Amino acid sequence: MQIWTKLFAKSPFKPLIKHAEVVLETVETLERALELWHEGKYQEMEKVAVEVDNLEDIADRIKEEIRDSLTTKLFMPVNRNDILEYLHMQDKIADAAEDTAKWLLIKRPKEIPEEIKGIILKMGKESIKAAKLVHNAILQMDTVIESGFSEKEIEREYELIKEIESVENKIDGLDTKLMKLVFENEDKLSWGDGIYILNIARTLSNISDKAKDSAERIRLMMNK
Repeated sequence: MQIWTKLFAKSPFKPLIKHAEVVLETVETLERALELWHEGKYQEMEKVAVEVDNLEDIADRIKEEIRDSLTTKLFMPVNRNDILEYLHMQDKIADAAEDTAKWLLIKRPKEIPEEIKGIILKMGKESIKAAKLVHNAILQMDTVIESGFSEKEIEREYELIKEIESVENKIDGLDTKLMKLVFENEDKLSWGDGIYILNIARTLSNISDKAKDSAERIRLMMNK
């Protein structure tokens, strides 16, 4: 617990960055799992998907340690509750990545059309891009604090937030396209395959949704 207290003494965002690094590793590992899934290398994919689950557990432990260390005695330039709320949202990104990995592990699909698999991979990469941008945004927020809320650094932060929002909007379009494709190919897909595909898409969309929520919380902290 002492390590987190020391980090908070330097900046309220240093511990959040430590947590963000594990969240980033979680989504990057999921990206590798999705690539293997797309290539049909299911045995290799399953090993990588299990790593996603392990990393999410680590992120959870760090989150709890940070919560225990964030006492009201610490003087910080941002509200304690805002930090806790942001931490919760950032952790939800790892949760969504874990959910996707669990769906990947459920079965080894045999006859999913390549166009559908391609959109799933594209959705994954875009969602993971949003999560990576959140990592950049929390690093930038630390820079904003250290600069004494410099207008130049704040503008850079807003640019990152807008980019995250743009990626999330793109995911919405891909999700709609995927749903249409699933129904257009209903004669080629079993009921189970349809459920499997749509739930992978749902959990991938959740990653970008949680990334957008995290970005919005950063925006609120800067506006206070």
